[in-house]
Amino acid sequence: MDIDSSHRPLRIAILLDKFLPSRGGERYFSFLVSELARMGHDMHVFASRVEVTDNLPYAVHLIPVARFPRSLRILSFRYNAARLLRRYDFDIVHGVAESSEVNVLNPHGGVEPAYLKQEFASISNPVYYVYKTLKRYLSIRHYLETGLQRSLYRGTTLKRVIAISSMIKRDIVQYYHFPEDRIAVVFNSVDLDRFHPRNRDLYRKAKRTELGVGDETILLLFAGNNFRLKGVRTLITALGLLLGRFPGQDLQVLIAGRGHAGKYRRLARRLGIENKVLFAGAVTGMEQWYGAADIYVHPTFYDSCSLTVLEALASGLPVITTRHNGAAEAIQNEAAGIVINNPADATELADAISKYLDPNQRAGALPASRACMEQYSPERNLAETLAVYRKVAEEATRP
Repeated sequence: MDIDSSHRPLRIAILLDKFLPSRGGERYFSFLVSELARMGHDMHVFASRVEVTDNLPYAVHLIPVARFPRSLRILSFRYNAARLLRRYDFDIVHGVAESSEVNVLNPHGGVEPAYLKQEFASISNPVYYVYKTLKRYLSIRHYLETGLQRSLYRGTTLKRVIAISSMIKRDIVQYYHFPEDRIAVVFNSVDLDRFHPRNRDLYRKAKRTELGVGDETILLLFAGNNFRLKGVRTLITALGLLLGRFPGQDLQVLIAGRGHAGKYRRLARRLGIENKVLFAGAVTGMEQWYGAADIYVHPTFYDSCSLTVLEALASGLPVITTRHNGAAEAIQNEAAGIVINNPADATELADAISKYLDPNQRAGALPASRACMEQYSPERNLAETLAVYRKVAEEATRP
């Protein structure tokens, strides 16, 4: 991809909390800055934790921050980020993290008031609900985060917002009253070569042997780190319902990710399905896990646009998630997956999963799921992001 000779190169800063491409979370931004640099733009990355290798085509700047307490960390990040950014004359300051210097905001974590609403909805224990509510609303950090976010949306520096899903766009308009015509939806993308249906042939047998899962077992997969928010209780309860409905069906669920597994193991034990629930802990090589699975289930209470859902679709799996996940917008037909309404409703989730217990339905999902994601290539994401940059830069030159 070459730079359009009719446009001048831009000086662009990408502001992140951390930039650690080898760990996976920031691979997209590594791709973005590398490609934009290759196109001739002057690229800079600013973050409080960085990973630097030799011969990078862009500059990396470390933002010094206080590590403790959290409130001081937030303030020191914001102050030092602004101080460093002001040393340069940037056309674009693309902020995933927030700063007063950001003119293009890209809130990957979502919208704080919308997140909090669903965070509290995910708590079933009334005593714990009261504890979490008091802890949140008596926290200095809470008022710093929400106040700084509100001031950014209401300020004059911010020109455009890149929302990673239409759900996030709606939340921004609802909670911050930011002009709708200044919000561009640039949907998340994934590596379509890495996450591919062929991984079933490459990894299924070996991965299942490693897990002790038979080839005839219908394996449900979940991947995520906050088990409560992501609906693991609902998933395990739904599995219990399914095993009760279909006693002859060989079903298991694999839960991958960091989380407090103890209480979920106890739930599975109470339901009499402990041997049907596998906890893998933190994993790498997600393409192998999708290759081993039959159905991907992500009953989240809140996700701005879950990458695991998109990766599973690209891998050809049927996907079940909720309307509180921006990634649900990629599920464009029922062959590819089902979007449920209530992440706390185990019966609704079990009903959705039951459709894909039919091998013909799973076979039909493979091309349908893959087709959902082929339109969301990293190259398309890059082009749409650059179009937002161009618009902001052009408006800045107008008298």
